Amino acid sequence: MRSLLLLSGLLLLGNALQASAAEQPALADEVKALWQANDYAAAETLLAPLVTKKTKDAQLLALLGRTQAGLQNMERAEELLEKAIKYDANNADYQHWYATASCNLAGSASMFSALGYAKRCKKAYQAALTLAPENPRSYIALGSFLAQAPSIAGGDKEQALEMAQQLKQLDALQGWLLQLKLANIADEAAFNQFLADAELLQTRPEAYFQRAMQLAAQDNYSDAITLLQQAIQQPAVDNDATASINESRYQLARCAVLGKTAVAEGIAAVQHYLQDNPASDRHDWAQLRLAQLYLLSDQADKAVAITQPLLAATDDDKLKAELKKLL
Repeated sequence: MRSLLLLSGLLLLGNALQASAAEQPALADEVKALWQANDYAAAETLLAPLVTKKTKDAQLLALLGRTQAGLQNMERAEELLEKAIKYDANNADYQHWYATASCNLAGSASMFSALGYAKRCKKAYQAALTLAPENPRSYIALGSFLAQAPSIAGGDKEQALEMAQQLKQLDALQGWLLQLKLANIADEAAFNQFLADAELLQTRPEAYFQRAMQLAAQDNYSDAITLLQQAIQQPAVDNDATASINESRYQLARCAVLGKTAVAEGIAAVQHYLQDNPASDRHDWAQLRLAQLYLLSDQADKAVAITQPLLAATDDDKLKAELKKLL
């Protein structure tokens, strides 16, 4: 397919640089297949020659923008996606992708800049919901933003709860998962009542994980670890469950480090996490947790074998600071 696209570009003597993706129906499908394979670099190779500063094709701009987001180039992603919705504001996908890029930027920006990103994120998620009111994704994205953002940035827990109830009419499971983000279930009675009401979550990991994180925030690491172990034991029936189980393994290791307890269990959990998530953005931090746990279990040689090469390779200043504490 790539050779066919190259041949087409040669025959058109460069006009392909401004060609509409609508005139290349196979292009969008090929790009999405590469996304599915997590090969964003190959998608960028396909798309980048087709986009210039003068490009006004919303689909090309959006595809490249979404690809840049996959490569974690969020500023470039937001720039391209902002142009895409300028030329086609009625596409729910473009609005959703733009909102997500803006939200990601808000998470790492200064307070002043974060508010601007959050405002754009919320507005675009609202637009995506208006354009695709039948798509559960629209409720999940906007509802999650409302549930988790501070009120100064546009968060509103009451509106999020209303959206969870609306979502249940389209997708009961996703509606309960959204409501879970709003639930205070650190108390055992509240947790048991929530699970009694949310029958769909009783054999899934998310509720156990959520309560564990609330207990960990109270420095109750022992009980948090017990709940994380329960989360890990639930079946990985879909992508949401798998992601929650993976996160539970990482957090179990973190709780074991902070609580200086269940060290063997923490080592087993983080080793499993590293094996299953070799490309994770948190892979280096997971290695740090393993090194910390090795020290707690008097295996200093194994800790050093991780710490020294990781310190030499990482550009993360916070991670460097934590690693130096182990040397």
